[in-house]
Amino acid sequence: MIVNPHAGKKQGMAAAETVVKELEEHGIDIEMLISKKHGDSISLAENLKIQNYDGILAVGGDGTLFEVINGLLKDRQEIKIPIGQIPVGTGNSYIKDLGIANLEDSLRVILSGQTKAIDLGEFSYSKGKHFFINLLGSGFVSNVAYRARKYKKLGSLSYIIGVLEEVAVLKSTKIEITIDGKLIKREAVFTEICNSRYTGGDMLMAPGAKIDDGLLDVIILNKVSRLKLLSLFPLLFKGEHVNDDTVEVFTGKNISLKSDKPLLLTPDGETFGNTPIDVKIHHKKIKMFC
Repeated sequence: MIVNPHAGKKQGMAAAETVVKELEEHGIDIEMLISKKHGDSISLAENLKIQNYDGILAVGGDGTLFEVINGLLKDRQEIKIPIGQIPVGTGNSYIKDLGIANLEDSLRVILSGQTKAIDLGEFSYSKGKHFFINLLGSGFVSNVAYRARKYKKLGSLSYIIGVLEEVAVLKSTKIEITIDGKLIKREAVFTEICNSRYTGGDMLMAPGAKIDDGLLDVIILNKVSRLKLLSLFPLLFKGEHVNDDTVEVFTGKNISLKSDKPLLLTPDGETFGNTPIDVKIHHKKIKMFC
């Protein structure tokens, strides 16, 4: 079990101790590894001798899961044992697509031993390559994530505050996106490349996305006014924004994105990297407790 003690308003350790107690009562031995700073979970996962374990748990949010998966796959082509998440992060977006809402749900599915083979996205940019399990954002949505970092203690509310701040300086950017060989040119407010449905906690960004279909869903919001954007924002929570004429949805396996100027990236809510990028899907790359 790899633990981010700072996750969920520093609830990571309390959650980890609860999990240890429960699993040990069911005869399951746990080894707990604790990250000390951002990025530690990558090296902890990378250095694991996974042949010694029956499963790996990430205690934290989307960012912790991102680090654990990238660490596990840093020098490995595959992970033969299942991965689980104890969701105590700011957003916990991805885990919803596994039918898990809280710590109790996680314990239930881990004890059941039930798993599901799921897809992973992979993107490459000027400084390297990374996997993502949830989504990869650029433009407005990425800028929101950068702003939300200041308010992380407020949980999902941090993203809402980030949206309102970013609306005040709203801008669009000319992009060229190629999806399975088809070139699309737009002036976009944001582009989200999604493996799963949710972002920022409860925002249903890609309502049609499936975590095991071998496809990425691409959501593009074309140039809009501030008033229009604000009217679309509430629709995000029900996934109804995709019905608006200003929003386009595509699916594909291989995607490249270029922009007039470099756009910041947010893979799984993390904040690093910039366009241009190349993206691909790995069908059923890992197994997760589900």
